[in-house]
Amino acid sequence: MDLTISMDTVLNFLHSMALSTSNKQWLADHLYEEVKAEKKAAAKTDNGWPKIRREDLYISPEVMKLVEDIEPLPDDFDYDKAQLEYLLKKHG
Repeated sequence: MDLTISMDTVLNFLHSMALSTSNKQWLADHLYEEVKAEKKAAAKTDNGWPKIRREDLYISPEVMKLVEDIEPLPDDFDYDKAQLEYLLKKHG
């Protein structure tokens, strides 16, 4: 059976329990550890390697100069068609 409740309801329930400061700290610490573990797991690929984020990449000024004038391909670019046209032109 699936049950859906809002986070406000959960928070209100916790407030109604009159938890001590140490109990609140314990709960917060355990929730935070779970969040860290989930984020760490989400940051890895299926083969266990870390995912590379765009902000992790650094392009040297030399490489940037080589590609600065290149326009990005349109979203509807057909790679298969382009490859076929290239092969036909090359071996045609």
